[in-house]
Amino acid sequence: MNVKTFEADALCELLHSIECAMNEGLRPTLGFIFCSVSLNVEKVSQALGQFDFPFFACSSCGEIQLGNPARLVTRHSAVVALVEMPADCFQIKLFGGHGVNDLDLGRDIGEWGRSVFRKPAFITAISGLKRNGEEVVHGVLSQFQEGVSLFGGLASDDAQFKETFVFTNNVFSENGAVVCVLDHERIAIDGVATSGWVGVGAPMLVTESEGNVLVSINDKPALDLYTEYLGLKTEDMPAVAVEYPLQLLALDSPPALRTVIGIDPQRRAIIFAGSIPKGAQIRFSISPGFETVKNSRKDFTEFRARLPKPELALIFSCMARLNALGPVIEEEVLAAQETCQVPGVGFFCYGEFGKNTAGRFDFYNETCSLVLLSQR
Repeated sequence: MNVKTFEADALCELLHSIECAMNEGLRPTLGFIFCSVSLNVEKVSQALGQFDFPFFACSSCGEIQLGNPARLVTRHSAVVALVEMPADCFQIKLFGGHGVNDLDLGRDIGEWGRSVFRKPAFITAISGLKRNGEEVVHGVLSQFQEGVSLFGGLASDDAQFKETFVFTNNVFSENGAVVCVLDHERIAIDGVATSGWVGVGAPMLVTESEGNVLVSINDKPALDLYTEYLGLKTEDMPAVAVEYPLQLLALDSPPALRTVIGIDPQRRAIIFAGSIPKGAQIRFSISPGFETVKNSRKDFTEFRARLPKPELALIFSCMARLNALGPVIEEEVLAAQETCQVPGVGFFCYGEFGKNTAGRFDFYNETCSLVLLSQR
């Protein structure tokens, strides 16, 4: 596997860099692009049509490039990884998603992957601000009795919370999925999702919810309780509230986190990136700052020690980490770079698919999901 990464601030620069890499002898068979909506996703998608290899691409809320100390984290740009590996080790497909619910979208992805490879592994990005990432993940996992590797995230849009996109060559969707299915027998892929957020305040009861729409907490409208507790105004939602996700408390497993991605002012309800079941115990959570980065470095180091030498890194990190940690976020990305010692790209997203430190594949919020790949 041969990998070339770079960052671009405009479409013309992106295309020029791809052409330069190919003129220098690289023969990419696959590309990854994570780019700001400011670059105009539709034009980027159309421009990719000139290349004879497929791209896995989505909109972002900040971009990550390993190996570039001066530009580890950027905004309003695009990051690209060009990968040269056997073309029969993977396939790319875009799922439109309109008229398909979240669970069925996941099932469709899983069924397609099974039809392509005997032992598939998935990298997936989902667009659509009303999409329930947890349901999509569960739909994919439902197609595999013995489990399957699934990584990726929810596309973002520079924290505008207006419209997110997934795309590939000449085609894009604001309510679907782009999927790279890998032949797991020939491509090794593994990852770890680390969080570090800590709970604050007393537990509360979810008294009414509909999937990923939280209607009331302790019999009080969810939006009212959220804004009062955090001292916010309705217009601060969801941009500020993403830094204060809810913990879903469970007796037999670590708390799951759920991030705000929208509101319903008329119902005084809040839309989250994953499900919030009625009757669940919840509480607010915050980042403890630099302790979050120390926790990430520890998890990255323990994860890396279990793997053979990787050749490519992908990072799917929650945009709330970028907001909450500020400049410290570069320390977390640097920790990933120093631990992995391979080229890589990533983006800040609205939810993450990955494997937690207990080895469970699921949908997460407020995590940094580090993924490593190599050719067997």
